[in-house]
Amino acid sequence: IENSAEEINSLARSKAFELYGDPLPKIVSDRLEMELNSIIGHGYDIMYIIAQKLVKKSLDDGYLVGSRGSVGSSVVAYFTGITEVNALPPHYRCPKCRHSIFDIEGDYRTGVDLPDMVCPICGEKMDKDGFDIPFATFMGFKGDKTPDIDLNFSGEYQAQAHKETINLFGEKNVFRAGTIGTIKSRTAYGFVKKYLEEKGLNPNSAEIDRLVEGCTGIKRTTGQHPGGLIVLPRDRNIHEFTPVQHPADDVSSSVITTHFDYHSIHDNLLKLDLLGHDDPTMIRMLEDLSGLNTKKIPLDDKETMRIFTSIAPLGIDGDDILEETGAAAIPEFGTKNVRGMLLDTQPTTFDGLLRISGLSHGTNVWRNNAQDYILSGVATLNDVICVRDDITLYLIKMGIEPSQAFTISESVRKGKGLKPEWEELMQGVGIPKWYIESCNKIEYMFPR
Repeated sequence: IENSAEEINSLARSKAFELYGDPLPKIVSDRLEMELNSIIGHGYDIMYIIAQKLVKKSLDDGYLVGSRGSVGSSVVAYFTGITEVNALPPHYRCPKCRHSIFDIEGDYRTGVDLPDMVCPICGEKMDKDGFDIPFATFMGFKGDKTPDIDLNFSGEYQAQAHKETINLFGEKNVFRAGTIGTIKSRTAYGFVKKYLEEKGLNPNSAEIDRLVEGCTGIKRTTGQHPGGLIVLPRDRNIHEFTPVQHPADDVSSSVITTHFDYHSIHDNLLKLDLLGHDDPTMIRMLEDLSGLNTKKIPLDDKETMRIFTSIAPLGIDGDDILEETGAAAIPEFGTKNVRGMLLDTQPTTFDGLLRISGLSHGTNVWRNNAQDYILSGVATLNDVICVRDDITLYLIKMGIEPSQAFTISESVRKGKGLKPEWEELMQGVGIPKWYIESCNKIEYMFPR
């Protein structure tokens, strides 16, 4: 796409000026310049402009788009409309005169939870914003990690988003991301046993294990990623990178997929994740039924917050299915496991809900870890590690050098734990023993 760098630069700056005024506050200006230098300097502006155009088209057609994963760590993504998450620290912003206040008293991790305030300059009620997410979560500490912009479109709109991508790049340059289904060890064992029976063979268990291992991981079928698209540059041929084919189960389909598994080529060709999701569809239906604009509903409504810990706001006295919380029908909070977390932690803030989402999505983050520290009184919900950004920000706050803090958090979130020298470093700056133990128990963590 021609002039993508100039367009991203212009879109981000004009929105920043619209929200924060010109000149920008230093904290906004510094973050914006740092991100734009990384994005444009490494040639990733093309990914941003594609996402921006697809999201804008969906919004223009009346369907919200949810941003997945760590794209919410980028203020450029926020200013260009790719994500609704503002990664700046918690702050007030006046919608009328654009006065902003970043110097906040008290321990607030999310702007939503700030007390209401009127603008000291013009008297207008101020907007509360900021989720305090470091950019390193998205593109690495040096800003050179390939960004992965994952978007949740309405399931009703997903086909249209794919069509729009084809309109942008041309039919010959867009392919569905192929997958390869392999034989699992349990299936291989069945094949081996059947083969031995047919041949009348009775080998020992070591030989059976050898045959099973030889079959495990062999290609069984090919398929397609539910929302992944591979985009080819206009001056290249797809066969330089991968053969292509129809899906294995439908050779008459008009869909063309990459024959090689997309993991093998996603570092060489651009992969877009344009997934279909029920939430944007439900929100669109609720808007149509109620006449309300979702974006104008405050995120700090007290009665809505109470639904997570009580059924009273729903007008229900008691219910065997809902039990003690009203969260049964709320996406990501309705499972028995997460409702149990809500009862254990009793969140009263928006930040508390974010933290519970981190705990419920990670592996070995809640059970036998944070849950034990909370229930034993060693730590509170605000203290425990819930998302990978928690580690980075806490270590920096405790005096550990930022790039070192990021390296440690990356190791922990991948389940690799702490090196002995890192443990010594953390003990040296006064980080408690339980926190170090918790880092070593984690197997995988989600971004904020």
